[in-house]
Amino acid sequence: MTFLIWFFFVPTFFVTERFEFEEIHMGVPVRIILYAESAETAQAATKEAFERFRVLNKIMSDYDSESELSELCAQFDSSVPNPPETVTVSGDLFAVLKSAKYFSNISDGAFDITVSPFVRLWRRSRRQKELPKQQYLDRARELVGNQLWTLDESAHRIQILKSGVKFDLGGIAKGYAIDRAFETIQKYGIETVLIDAGGDIRIGNAPPDGWKINLNSKETMPMENIAIATSGDRFQFVEINGVKYSHIIDPKTGLGLTISCTVHVAAPTATEADALASAVAVLKPEQGIALIETLKNVSAKIILHQNDQIFQSKKWKFIVSE
Repeated sequence: MTFLIWFFFVPTFFVTERFEFEEIHMGVPVRIILYAESAETAQAATKEAFERFRVLNKIMSDYDSESELSELCAQFDSSVPNPPETVTVSGDLFAVLKSAKYFSNISDGAFDITVSPFVRLWRRSRRQKELPKQQYLDRARELVGNQLWTLDESAHRIQILKSGVKFDLGGIAKGYAIDRAFETIQKYGIETVLIDAGGDIRIGNAPPDGWKINLNSKETMPMENIAIATSGDRFQFVEINGVKYSHIIDPKTGLGLTISCTVHVAAPTATEADALASAVAVLKPEQGIALIETLKNVSAKIILHQNDQIFQSKKWKFIVSE
């Protein structure tokens, strides 16, 4: 007698729940939304992701005199006896500095982490509501420029070529931290995740009801597997002698921008979106869009607030809602 044996392969479906967490890191609220199979998995992944933010802030903060970034710059100060030729830095610091060098090169210096001397002057100006004296701007300008530092990729070593040069990673550190936190959560097998750090966002696979990012009251789009960053001065500016100056500083002038704008950049990673949003805000709109058009899978929109003029790249991915 012959028996026929049938094997039935029943697919296993994993039910996931939505979890949301929020903490303050890098001076902004960091919100993580993810879909996981259990609360334990969600909590473990999020705890490690938030710890990644904390560690990276300790590495890259220019406010903390004991951060790796601050200690790197301090080693090249003229007050240090026998300063080193080059300094080996951690993998994370080298990676973000390498990215910063790249974005400075492609933006013709519109993005420049050596802008720190100008930033420090401008922080004082915003508090006292007076422009920096020209002599201080001239002195600071000597310490600003992408050519004032080099990196050795083979050895993860950095060289600062002029005493007094300081780095400010404010235009890229948050995006880099989002990416590293995103990767941390993925290690737990979680692909449906959104990380929002002060308005800079990276998202993974879409949940059943989709992700929808609202840029304003008219513009929204279902999104997945993308990052978006926004740079602008709509709410951060100071008025001096009847002129409104943005908190965004032009590395070439050392002053806050006087053309009010909002820039949105969509890119594969938050590092790219963060740095490019900063660069495009500084560039003239036509130059900013021209830069974006040269990059793969990157799109941007610029809004000039004085006249509501809009510039956007051909690949701009957002749509106007009904």
